[in-house]
Amino acid sequence: MSAGQASPSPSTLSPASGAPAIGVDLAHLPWARAFNLDVANAFDRVAHAFAGNPAQPAAWRDAIARVTARPRDRAAIAAALAAQQAVRQAPEPARANAARLADPRAVVIATGQQAGSFGGPIFTLLKALTAIKLARGVEAAHGVPAVPVFWVDAEDHDWNEVAGCTVLDAELTPKTVGVGAAPRAGSCPISSLPLPPGAAASVLAALREALPPTEFTDPLIASLARHYGDGVTLARAFAGVMDDLLGPLGLVVYDASDPATKPLAGPLFVRELSTPGETSRLAAAAGAALDARGYKAQVTPAADSTPQSMPAAEIVRVMTAAIGFALTVVSVRASSSSTQLNMKQKNAVTPTPDLMSGRNILMKNVGNE
Repeated sequence: MSAGQASPSPSTLSPASGAPAIGVDLAHLPWARAFNLDVANAFDRVAHAFAGNPAQPAAWRDAIARVTARPRDRAAIAAALAAQQAVRQAPEPARANAARLADPRAVVIATGQQAGSFGGPIFTLLKALTAIKLARGVEAAHGVPAVPVFWVDAEDHDWNEVAGCTVLDAELTPKTVGVGAAPRAGSCPISSLPLPPGAAASVLAALREALPPTEFTDPLIASLARHYGDGVTLARAFAGVMDDLLGPLGLVVYDASDPATKPLAGPLFVRELSTPGETSRLAAAAGAALDARGYKAQVTPAADSTPQSMPAAEIVRVMTAAIGFALTVVSVRASSSSTQLNMKQKNAVTPTPDLMSGRNILMKNVGNE
């Protein structure tokens, strides 16, 4: 370090060695989008898309106030998560954090990903670790219970995207292993597709052969074998692996395919079905606004993503099903692409209203402001 350089702050030091941490400038990544670069390096340019600057404590205070003021059945949320954790035998720190969500002062630092085989790509782990660290920082800075939650996109339909993983062998050569073709034809949520007999044992054997032997190999394979087995879905196995890895650090893993949690989102489904096409319209308008400012639209609704108007009697039937704890019987044709767009936007930068994932906590809800 030259005499003219400032000493690194504690946040830039490696906790293990005290040596300065080395960051990677996003601009050096060829796939980095202009919007993301400006979020990191020139926030003023994208401030129009946010409800506040995430670098400012006042913006966090405002966001926390908005989230905690919104009425919700916190006891039911905490109970649903506890039930999931009991089935998976999640670690105690994760269970304790889930219980804290019943506290009316609690906020969530949320992130998520599809249920990639054996934990998915490395950025899945990095996202979860970021949520854990951010939750601890928010709690320390603002004096509210802050719980890191990992949302498992268990209702994703792209089997091929999650059915395998690529690892480096002892020669640092990429090796891809996978569980094979989908158990049945057609487009189905991965949470409804249990692994066929022998698939898990076969892929675990291939993974053990591909991985270089280290002090971590045996514990890793043992953990995977506890969760991947005949008749188990990739979603359930993924949630168990995340429990094992990060549950001891307090990460709460939420399986979004759980029917018991569907009624908690009843008002969302009612709104979608009552205003067909509105979500698609708002997404298209937000994309056009980004394009006009020289950025790339994060989501482009398909031409057929606006559902047809429904008869009043059909809307009442669906609304009754949603509120009456029977969302699983709601017709797929009723919700169609509009609901799917609102619930699953893989590359969108606009999160759902209460997600608190890093900078995205302050993103405006399209059309609300």
